[in-house]
Amino acid sequence: MKLDLQEEPYRKYVAAAMKWMREFSLDLFLKPYQTYDNARLLAAFGSKKHISFVKETPYPPLKTPDLHFDSIIEDLECAFLARCNEKVCFVPRSWTTDPRTMISVIGISKLMEGIYPEDSLDLDVWDVIRFRMRQIKKILGPKEVLDENLILEAAVRSTKVWPVLLLATGKDVTEIYGVEGSPIYIDHIEAGRVEISNLVLDEREFEKIRTIVELHPYGALNLSRPTVKVEFTLRDSKVRLAVDIPPVSKPTFDARNLSALPRLPMSRLIALGTIREELAACLVEAMYERQPILIAGRTGVGKTTLANSILAYSDKEWRIVSIEEVREIEDFSEYGLKHHPYVFPGDRESMVTTFLHRNPDLVFLGEILTEEHARAFALAKESGFRVIATTHARDPISLERKWIRWGSEDALLGCLVLFMGFRVAERLYRYGEGGWEEVEPRPSESFLAMIRATLGSKTNGELIERLKEGTLWIESKL
Repeated sequence: MKLDLQEEPYRKYVAAAMKWMREFSLDLFLKPYQTYDNARLLAAFGSKKHISFVKETPYPPLKTPDLHFDSIIEDLECAFLARCNEKVCFVPRSWTTDPRTMISVIGISKLMEGIYPEDSLDLDVWDVIRFRMRQIKKILGPKEVLDENLILEAAVRSTKVWPVLLLATGKDVTEIYGVEGSPIYIDHIEAGRVEISNLVLDEREFEKIRTIVELHPYGALNLSRPTVKVEFTLRDSKVRLAVDIPPVSKPTFDARNLSALPRLPMSRLIALGTIREELAACLVEAMYERQPILIAGRTGVGKTTLANSILAYSDKEWRIVSIEEVREIEDFSEYGLKHHPYVFPGDRESMVTTFLHRNPDLVFLGEILTEEHARAFALAKESGFRVIATTHARDPISLERKWIRWGSEDALLGCLVLFMGFRVAERLYRYGEGGWEEVEPRPSESFLAMIRATLGSKTNGELIERLKEGTLWIESKL
């Protein structure tokens, strides 16, 4: 059942009660049953105002939504993602309290709609949420009616972030997908790809997301520009939001939580079963040995995540240059590495030519999508750089055909190509004069020890600190 339908009795009561706020004040939401019972009593004595109120306003709901969850997948503070009878549901925190509290949260959220600070033009959405939380605390005064998380829920409910985009604040939520008329589904680090059974992208929810996009200076959507991609900050998460409208597709969106990437170091990918220790060590050793690495697979299988985790093992003295159309990997300079990230939507081949004179030790080229990108990869490889990139391909044959079509099949010679399924590294190949050869990972003991020494790291920052403290970097070939 959709979230709106599960909350329908509450929404009906709050919508009717809003019309009587001047007469009955905030007690309609903070003391709903007492206030309604008093009004009903006065109506019985013939008070016209109270007769009208009772006639127009349903009795406050006496039961929270009937939902029993087995386990929590993600705690969003003001809501949960939980497993409920073999399904995954979005559960507002107020649902876990009592009917009066739920009325208070939903009612106060309606009061907060349209309330902005004076300098709101310079604020992001979460700044507005914080402002509304302060306003709610002023309204409530010393009364301990709602705790901090319920106040947060009321504030978030009052914005277009609720409920769908709130998912992007989940620490282990990496991506959110929606197509109008269908349930929302997410990619989650621990749970994998899951559908949220009670969140459906209907027209109303899509318009909320479209509004958030169009707040961006370059976010206007129209017939001549039916596809838009913007970035914004939502609480502690950096989110890339892509939205499509007709004629290119049904109303659709994809929100990627870029802030989840640091929490996916190689150690966690190994723990999650995405990659084996031996294969991880083999790829890191290949990077040190200057073997070009391509990570191939379909969209959303974790290619960039794996590339990012490999880059974290770069030698502290290497000069790392990354060239992407839209930046997706981390800025490793934040961890003390010599990383120079470039966002360049134009000719990557010319950028690689420019960097020939800047002596990089490692080049990350992002996603190879076009013939020009393939030429940039070939140039980086032929120039002797360590080079890593990702590309779309289902299998070795489809990858080879595409690069032959681009006239760049020679660029594949000597490359290690890892093919990924959904969140799992499947097979490793080397492309040579005789075609494809499957490679059995047999890393040296030193690189296997390097990987094992970083097991248990919760972030790439922690992983790099372990490498520094243990001086675990391995001398690389010049």
